[in-house]
Amino acid sequence: MKLDECKLANCYSESGNLVLRSFFGVAFIVAGLDKILSFGMAKEMFENIFANLGEIILVIAILIELSAGISLLLGYNTRYAAGLLAFLILIAFISTFKLGPSTNIIGTLREIMVMNTGGGNTAVNFAYFGALVSLVFSESKKCT
Repeated sequence: MKLDECKLANCYSESGNLVLRSFFGVAFIVAGLDKILSFGMAKEMFENIFANLGEIILVIAILIELSAGISLLLGYNTRYAAGLLAFLILIAFISTFKLGPSTNIIGTLREIMVMNTGGGNTAVNFAYFGALVSLVFSESKKCT
């Protein structure tokens, strides 16, 4: 591959990171703001999951979503922000996971990765986690 082709390939790679950072940055900023605007409802949901620690965990989640979302959007400490959000998504995945009925291993995998008719947002959390981990392991540089 010629030098110019390498630069172009790197630029496309960086554009992919920019798209991921932008979409996830906005998504987490909106998620944090939504929790603030519906604090009472969010507090009740978090207390149902985390009992007495619900309100504290909710405030921590809001702070992480807003600060890491802004960080992703601006491309500042992308790996750390994405890693922190991936950890948050992992906690959400574990704490809300409910497996629906299934008769075989493929059905069980479908429940975990796609459908999750047992409740929760497993498919969304699964996709968010994968994309955030990809940002953790990718390098964000500006194209020149």
